[in-house]
Amino acid sequence: MDSAQTRYPGSVCSAAFAIWDLNCGVSKKQIGINQLTTMSHLDAANPVANGQIDHGRVFVTFTRHTDQKITHGLLFESLLRALKERGVILKAGQPTTLVDLGCGEGRTAYEMIDAINRVHPQDHGVNYYGLDDDDRFVRSTEKALEAVQGPQRLRVINVQRANVLQGEPLPVATMDDVLLTLGHVLYYTHSPAGRDETRRRIVGVLERVLALLGRDGLCLLNHNAHHCQLATLRASVANSVEARPTSIVAEIAEEKRLSVMSLFAPFRLGFPRLTPIQWQKTKEATSYQAEAQRDPRFLTALELLSFVAQRSLNSLAQEQKLATFVDKLTSTLDCDGVLHGCSEYQLLLSPRQSPGFREGVEAARQQSEQAMDCIVRKAAQALTLPYGE
Repeated sequence: MDSAQTRYPGSVCSAAFAIWDLNCGVSKKQIGINQLTTMSHLDAANPVANGQIDHGRVFVTFTRHTDQKITHGLLFESLLRALKERGVILKAGQPTTLVDLGCGEGRTAYEMIDAINRVHPQDHGVNYYGLDDDDRFVRSTEKALEAVQGPQRLRVINVQRANVLQGEPLPVATMDDVLLTLGHVLYYTHSPAGRDETRRRIVGVLERVLALLGRDGLCLLNHNAHHCQLATLRASVANSVEARPTSIVAEIAEEKRLSVMSLFAPFRLGFPRLTPIQWQKTKEATSYQAEAQRDPRFLTALELLSFVAQRSLNSLAQEQKLATFVDKLTSTLDCDGVLHGCSEYQLLLSPRQSPGFREGVEAARQQSEQAMDCIVRKAAQALTLPYGE
């Protein structure tokens, strides 16, 4: 028997295998995981080749060069199965209520709903509530879910515009046994006024989250861990995002005596294999156009550098920070050009708890933690790194 299955018997490892099969198929079909040179398309409309930033473009490039999203899918289903075994959130004879804070374009919403239905197939489907402050995402998510409403057993689709980060009351009622998700959203609570103001904003978000959590509710927050290499690099140059929100959440939880549990999941980000001369050229913004035209991998590297920094490379050059940033980043890469990062999942529990609820969540967290080796290995198989030579 496989060693991971020996150590992690039963549903947890089986869950990892099931969702890996799904993700692996989608990944190979949609993004061509072994074709590095097709990942970035050099065209006149790409501002990254001019040292500017296109946040949407660089995010897409990031997702194509990391196994973070695959690991998330594996871990999410593993955690769902562990919670169901203990009668938490996913309960017999009841629909599962999912509130997606920052629902984006709808792909993650679909994947989470699909995972719930695989884990909880014999019960009463999913009540889905999605919130985002971008009308385009609201329409996209609503349209995507209406198209799959029958097969996915969606009983409720309620997608609304709401600014999750402003600390305003959210247009969703308090519900018992609800699962809230807040993934990679708190980065954007950053305030130019400083950390204290950023912290105040995060307090506001958590207060709104707690207001939605009825009895035995749970919120799953997912961000880069404080000690993650990507977070450390970003923190060294970021001027518009909060690179390390998880530490602020932990501080607030301790101060306000909130129940928060953490779970860590490693991920990999593969950079293209550039020559030393090419890496030197990434420090020279005036060289970008010519180098990108010669080698599409160079443009991919620029997009990934921009994603990590969350700002334009031109702005770093103007502040004389670009060369140091590139040197720090390349020093973190292993011999295959891979940056090793870590996600932190913070499980925020409702203050209103039935007897045994906290213990059930903690047991589910431990079970998923024990399955991590199995999850990481399957994510690695689904997305082979490094890319190209």
